[in-house]
Amino acid sequence: MEKATEPETPGIYTGVLGIVQWLDMLTNNAKNNARDRYPGWAHHHIGEILKTYGRVFHPESALPVENPGPSRRCFHNSMEATFAHDHLTYVEGFASAFFPTEHAWCADASGSLYEPTWDKPGTAYFGIPFKWEAVAQANETNHFIGGGFVLGTPLMIEWMQHGFDESLLVDIGEPLPTATNA
Repeated sequence: MEKATEPETPGIYTGVLGIVQWLDMLTNNAKNNARDRYPGWAHHHIGEILKTYGRVFHPESALPVENPGPSRRCFHNSMEATFAHDHLTYVEGFASAFFPTEHAWCADASGSLYEPTWDKPGTAYFGIPFKWEAVAQANETNHFIGGGFVLGTPLMIEWMQHGFDESLLVDIGEPLPTATNA
């Protein structure tokens, strides 16, 4: 996945920049401690993985999901929608309505966003689009160590230790602009 150099729609990047700044704050606070405790690891915080592999999704083009799920169940709702609709991909990361929050949504092959949980789309979406195999693998572990469905399982610890498995990504959404990813 290549990084874009100039944003095609600059307005959306204000919200994404807020998410990236939030991730930077979380990452910088945790990374220094983790480097000492886990010196040989490929990544020391989930924020590093999100900034490297995350994609931008545009809320202004959000499409409705038939039978959206209950609020506060975004990971489950997105997994259910992806399972029910072959053309959708599960995406997990952060979205922003008032402030960045861990969130999951769906996207189709063109990168169009489908919001299966919130009544109104957020202002910015930044996350990792996963192949169904990653979602199924996370579901099979049935062991969650943090927020998120895929990113909150022991798979994330494995990826932080040994490196992220890029074969589980779907190439949709827009790369984070280079200037934003500094």
